Amino acid sequence: MPTLKERRERFREKAGRDEPLPPVGETDEQEVESAKAANWFDIRRLIGAVFLVYGLMLTVTGIVGSYHVKHKADGINVDLWTGIGMLIFGALMVVWALTRPTLPEPAETRGQGSGRIRRAPA
Repeated sequence: MPTLKERRERFREKAGRDEPLPPVGETDEQEVESAKAANWFDIRRLIGAVFLVYGLMLTVTGIVGSYHVKHKADGINVDLWTGIGMLIFGALMVVWALTRPTLPEPAETRGQGSGRIRRAPA
């Protein structure tokens, strides 16, 4: 079985490239570690966290706000309902990110392609 370096060279020759490919993990353990690090900054987690924070603030405002502010929009407590909706959406985004994390690139395709970290199959 060819080493990663040999596969990179073959790929470069086939593609007609002279520039080096971007560095990737040499071992499976390094690939797993980089995938774990990428999961911390997954956009789904970040969006979910922002929606959870703002949803919590709106929900608290809707609960403890004055009567006049709560019933300003035709008797509907807009802050409360919007905050609850944002909490639900934020929780769904975080659950999605935790149940479908990014996976490391398979060893047979490592060093080829776009360099994106692959997700679990649907």
